[in-house]
Amino acid sequence: MRAVLELDETAREVVLLRITGAFSFREIGEVFQKNENWVRVTFYRAKQKLMKGWLS
Repeated sequence: MRAVLELDETAREVVLLRITGAFSFREIGEVFQKNENWVRVTFYRAKQKLMKGWLS
């Protein structure tokens, strides 16, 4: 959880909404007024940052 809190604000919110809030990518896109693809890419990049930090 500490690593999630170190993400930039947008990535952190996307990750938290997706993981803890159980929102769909479409629903998160509606919250941010972005398309579903933007949410998927943001979530993927945040996940990559978390994995890189965890493995380091």
